[in-house]
Amino acid sequence: MNLKEIKKGLMTENGKIFIGTHTKKRLKKRGYSKGDIVSALFNGEIVERQGPSKVVIAGRDMDDNPIVVVIAKHSHFIFKLVTVMPPIDHFRFKDCV
Repeated sequence: MNLKEIKKGLMTENGKIFIGTHTKKRLKKRGYSKGDIVSALFNGEIVERQGPSKVVIAGRDMDDNPIVVVIAKHSHFIFKLVTVMPPIDHFRFKDCV
């Protein structure tokens, strides 16, 4: 899985990103929107792979703040948002809050 595949999936009518109930709660609690996720996916880069179908993407939210998105591939152009968080680990991310 790579960013090109994720972006292409988002641009097609069949592409989707599922957001589970727990993740929706975390988004709200952390002050992120769906737009922040899309922004991170389109301007970010993969900084870590967690197996063949899950990646960690570091990017910028809609307000140009650093953001980390963890996303997993479910099937062809179907993805699941695992979590969204501010980057705070200086060992993993070069741009932290």
